[in-house]
Amino acid sequence: MNMLSRRAALKAGILIAGQFLTAPKGLYAAVNTNTSDKGGKSVVVIGAGMSGLAAARRLSSKGYDVIVVEGRDRPGGRIWTDHSLGTPVDLGAAWIHGDSSQNPLMKMAHQYGLSTQATDWEETWLFDIGYGEIEDETYEEILRKSASILEQLYDRQSGAASSRSMADALAPIFKNLSGDPIIKRGIQWWLASTIEAEYASNLDELSFKHWNMDDAYRGDDVVVSGGYSQIVNRLVEGLNIKYGHVVNKISQTLDKVMVTTDQGVIQCDQAVVTLPLGVLQKNKVEFEPGLTDEKITSIGRLGMGTLNKIALRFSKRFWPEDAYVLGLLNSSTENLIEYLPMTPYSGEPVIVGLSHGRHARSLEAVKKEDVVEQALRDLKFMFGSATPTSAVESVVTAWYSDEFSGGSYSSIPPGASFADYRTLAKPLGERIFFAGEATHATYPGTVHGAYLSGERAANEIVGLQTENMGADEAKEDNR
Repeated sequence: MNMLSRRAALKAGILIAGQFLTAPKGLYAAVNTNTSDKGGKSVVVIGAGMSGLAAARRLSSKGYDVIVVEGRDRPGGRIWTDHSLGTPVDLGAAWIHGDSSQNPLMKMAHQYGLSTQATDWEETWLFDIGYGEIEDETYEEILRKSASILEQLYDRQSGAASSRSMADALAPIFKNLSGDPIIKRGIQWWLASTIEAEYASNLDELSFKHWNMDDAYRGDDVVVSGGYSQIVNRLVEGLNIKYGHVVNKISQTLDKVMVTTDQGVIQCDQAVVTLPLGVLQKNKVEFEPGLTDEKITSIGRLGMGTLNKIALRFSKRFWPEDAYVLGLLNSSTENLIEYLPMTPYSGEPVIVGLSHGRHARSLEAVKKEDVVEQALRDLKFMFGSATPTSAVESVVTAWYSDEFSGGSYSSIPPGASFADYRTLAKPLGERIFFAGEATHATYPGTVHGAYLSGERAANEIVGLQTENMGADEAKEDNR
């Protein structure tokens, strides 16, 4: 079967064309402020996710004394490579989107000698809950009609009101779908996979005007062989990271920043805040003085999608060896789980199910064994008696209820815009700076966007110091 790439194809227009550190409790200084060779410049980076690590490495390379504080007992944030199933499985971010040489993640992969493997989205198998495996001819018709719908959406997008959702835009189209019910279910599945799963949100949670208007690197979507944490593990080398330090307050005065954690207080000259949008939305960290009204509004206006994973290990493979995606068509896509076998990457009998939006959030309130049972039922509809009655091992994520993430990645709902990302990126004076995927208006919702935002925040601090040094020199010259 043939399926066109989601992120890469949409951006290119193909569819239309066809061991951990623990610090003692108490008050302590972030750095030795008498270190003359570093000019007494100290920075606390809040969060050891990709943006925090990028900021910390850039600042360290520029001679700053840097401490990274992280609430978890591991680095990576929403990057999490799990090994409990006997093979590396990325339970958070999984892909480098666009293996172009311009992508900073690919540059790091090459620098660290890591190998990557492309996801072949064309190797997709679809099954209908009442019919069975979809034949190639039917599948091609599903693709053709889905591409036509996307073309209609693009044609109407530029004049859309900012309050209009993807659900609003698709409602009349879905209403007029006629003919073979299997093809209709296939179109609904394909659009849910292409639109909703891509942004970890439901159609009514996504802006029609701004959907798919973010940028992307060219090339394939690739996975890092052995897991994404291989990049994270290289980035943490040489950094001073305090794990298990939960930040609850960030205070700014004229000459310093105080970062209060459950392990004590760290004083520094400047801070880089990389808290995910979902954490900021839950107001778990107090800012003093408070955030600007503009920033508070943008935090509330943007959406935080949820993409949860159900990773299942079986005793042996019972699905097609070269399948990259497995989908089950049903009368509704509300409870859709998209299945990605890990066999093409590792050869292991592991399948990862992806749930998104409201369904992903609702599954977090369900017992793990019930979530696994739902996935097993889906697989049984696809492969019948070949499907085992249980998995050997399983892991189920809960990113929405995770106190350090509050979801998976940001998206633009009706009423919001890319300007909100730029607002989140604005510093508070000359001491508190912001980074994270939800502060990058060009590449939001991506790991490379997070990385670039960390470098941007670090460069803002370095540039500010350079400006201040120049101003001081000018004053000396005028004396």
